[in-house]
Amino acid sequence: SFRGDWLRTDLSVIGFGLIGWLAPSSIPAINGDSLTGLFFGSIGPELAHWPTGPALTSPFWLWMILWHLGLFITLTFGQIGFKGRADGYW
Repeated sequence: SFRGDWLRTDLSVIGFGLIGWLAPSSIPAINGDSLTGLFFGSIGPELAHWPTGPALTSPFWLWMILWHLGLFITLTFGQIGFKGRADGYW
């Protein structure tokens, strides 16, 4: 039988996952800048010419995709680890 609460969301996973991603992505490893700093720093110049969106050649897209990809991977592994431990897999 399929469980109706298959997602089993837990806010602690979201909180720990966000902290778990912000910490390493804030290390200045890219020419003395952090991924978080580069992403958040690229938002302001793009908003300066609003409502025109970012150009396809803007570095904003690279930083946005990398930052969110890392966040979603961290959240996914956090969910797997947290629920796996709760279910007794390890």
